[in-house]
Amino acid sequence: MKTLVLSDIHSNIYALEAIWARERDCDVVYCAGDLVDYGPYPKEVLAWIQGQRVPCVQGNHDLWVTMQYRQGNTLDRVPEAERAWVHHNAGLLDEAEIAYLEQLPQMMTFELDGVQYGLTHLYQEYKEIVSLHAYAQFCTERFDNAAFTRLILGHTHRQAVRYLSDELLWLNPGSVSYRRHDDPDQTAHYTTIVDGRISLHRLDYDLAPLYYAVQQVTLKEEEMKATTRFFGARARP
Repeated sequence: MKTLVLSDIHSNIYALEAIWARERDCDVVYCAGDLVDYGPYPKEVLAWIQGQRVPCVQGNHDLWVTMQYRQGNTLDRVPEAERAWVHHNAGLLDEAEIAYLEQLPQMMTFELDGVQYGLTHLYQEYKEIVSLHAYAQFCTERFDNAAFTRLILGHTHRQAVRYLSDELLWLNPGSVSYRRHDDPDQTAHYTTIVDGRISLHRLDYDLAPLYYAVQQVTLKEEEMKATTRFFGARARP
């Protein structure tokens, strides 16, 4: 059985479609949240996720976009000096799409190849789980002590597999869309699990149409600088 694990897509349909072009032979897809915000294509990403019937948990950016929508904070109603991607995305989505984001669960459990998994968006801000005690405490609190040996997290955008014992591990597939300030890599990150074996992947894709799209949006300077760093052309070593 082949499983595709995604996280932190952030309204980047180009990266998502590039991954799918390579991994469309998978049997099932799971997503660890943050479908929207910090990108120009929230509607397209949600249509893809719903069309593929992807089990997904709610990310903090998913919640943030829904809150801005409910408060009426869309791009046309926010002063130009304050405009952010969250306002842009909230203005593009309709009631049905917002309701979909609102109903996403905080966590879920499932079985793959006889192994039990837990799925949730984040642990504690940008911290990592570094001990069996912390793992057990978190699972008790977030999952009501549900039994599983592999935990899938998103949020940090840092791709990793961490073993806490021979049996227990957590993994982060990395962000489909973009990296943190200290990581210049511009590839799309994701994970596959084939017959229980975890593989971390990074995929080059054409950023030019994505960068063109983000440049057509007028946002505050900080937001524009971030998207230039994420998606703009840069010298290759």
